[in-house]
Amino acid sequence: DLEATKSKLERSVGDMGVMSGLIAKNHDELEDLKRRGERNIFEFDLRKSKTPSRVGPIQLMLTKVDVKKSKFNMEVIADDKRIPKENKTVNEPVQFYVRGARPPYEIVVFEVSKDRAVGYLSTPKETGTPRQ
Repeated sequence: DLEATKSKLERSVGDMGVMSGLIAKNHDELEDLKRRGERNIFEFDLRKSKTPSRVGPIQLMLTKVDVKKSKFNMEVIADDKRIPKENKTVNEPVQFYVRGARPPYEIVVFEVSKDRAVGYLSTPKETGTPRQ
C-alpha cells in the first residue's frame, strides 16, 4: 500500500518536470538543456521507416507524420516492448518509464516535415537499480 502510494507520487513528480518548462522547442534551446547537464540528451532526426533506429538506450520508429496538423505517430522500443505513441503534437513531451530508472524518459519532437521528425530523447543521469 505504501509502495503503491510512493509509486504514484513519483509518477506525479515526473509529470511535474514537464510543467516546469524544461523542454527544448528548437536546436538552440536544446543546446542550453545540454549545458545544464541535468539529464542525458540524445538528438534524433528520424525518417518514416519500417525498422527502428537506435536513439541512446532505446529505439524509435517513426510511423506517420501529419505536417498540416503538426502531429506524428511513433513506436518506442524499450525493455523488449513496443510502446505505440500516437497522435502526438510537436513540442508535446512524451514520457515513459524504463525498467531500472526512477524518473521517466522523455521524447520531444520539435520539427516535422514530410516523413521526418526531428527532436531529442532526455534520460535521467543516474539509472541505478530500483529500491526494494
